[in-house]
Amino acid sequence: MIQVIQRDGEITDFTLTKISDAIMRAFLATDRRDGHDEADLLALRVTADFQERITEEGILASDIQESVRRVLLQAGYEEAARAYIGG
Repeated sequence: MIQVIQRDGEITDFTLTKISDAIMRAFLATDRRDGHDEADLLALRVTADFQERITEEGILASDIQESVRRVLLQAGYEEAARAYIGG
């Protein structure tokens, strides 16, 4: 199980649904209401994006957040990326 190192130092288990939920919230903030399947696929792309940054201790939450932003931008969801960063 991958461990996520939060900004406050707390360590939590990685959960893919947290990423897809965050992407869906960004979609909803931009009035895209039909993106559940797309959010799930993008969440998988996010995990592929941050794989290289996983250490023995885990991965920083900020690295995951940067991967979400990057994947949203690469997929053409600029508004959702802005909503994600702001939200």
